[in-house]
Amino acid sequence: MPHLLPASQVRAWTAWCRLGAGGAGSAVAYALLTAGVQALDLVDMDPGRAAERAAELQGLFPDSTVTAGTTAELPQLMRLADGLVHCTPVGMSAHPGVPLDLDLLEPRHWVADIVYRPIDTELVRGARAKGCEVLDGGRMAVGQAADAFRIFTGLDADPDRMRSHFLELVAAEEVAA
Repeated sequence: MPHLLPASQVRAWTAWCRLGAGGAGSAVAYALLTAGVQALDLVDMDPGRAAERAAELQGLFPDSTVTAGTTAELPQLMRLADGLVHCTPVGMSAHPGVPLDLDLLEPRHWVADIVYRPIDTELVRGARAKGCEVLDGGRMAVGQAADAFRIFTGLDADPDRMRSHFLELVAAEEVAA
């Protein structure tokens, strides 16, 4: 995510809430902390998993504050958060819905969703409607592909061209479905 968000912007928003403590969520948390986020709340349906991840990350980033929270604490956590990163399957085509009450979002929040099928999840649409700055999951997928291309070939990819092609493929798939 750091290459998708200007590092100065990530650091300016000091408090983030991240939903999901699985593999993708852990990678996103690591990226946010590497980019300079000062406070990160990890929320998962499994409080034990969130606590375990928070302890691991706190050990790696002792200058940041990493805490575990529960879904019941989301209203309080979102009042303090500058941004939200959603890292659960909720919103995927096979798992429709939203991962939190959209009333918790305010226009000051920055919202990122790692779900990319569909691109415009209910969370993405709801956050945009609230006036939030939004990063859809397609940007994450393309960012990972661009990074992998560079690692494997030593060449820089054109992320704008890749995103355009990615959106064409997703749209074609949706038409065919």
